[in-house]
Amino acid sequence: MSMPLALLIALARVSPFGWLRVASKALVNVVRGMPLLMLIFWAYFVVPKLTGQVVSGFWTLIFALVVYESAYLSEVIRSGIEAVPRGQIEASRSLGVGYWTTMRKVVLPQALFNVLPSMTSQFVSTIKETSTTWC
Repeated sequence: MSMPLALLIALARVSPFGWLRVASKALVNVVRGMPLLMLIFWAYFVVPKLTGQVVSGFWTLIFALVVYESAYLSEVIRSGIEAVPRGQIEASRSLGVGYWTTMRKVVLPQALFNVLPSMTSQFVSTIKETSTTWC
């Protein structure tokens, strides 16, 4: 569940819209600067207040893990996007392809292929961090 959210956050981080870049950067920096256990506590106490409904501990944990993993994965994906050679983007744009189509059809396939090892490492790290959470 965190992969699509991470992809959207990464695209927002490299977006041409300044307000979107700033908002996504703030989200990522806050979440990455917070320990996972603290994020779980926040989710346990804040999500029910925001939704007005009682949320089970399982869904609170899922919410916290998705947000946490999305922040870390978005940085991995963003680095992959920035690693794609500038000439690829310029070639696509010179052919008249729009920004979002360039990102979807030219940049993202190359970026996601290049960051597969880092993403695997991040998934392993998350599994190691959550092994004590489930007990």
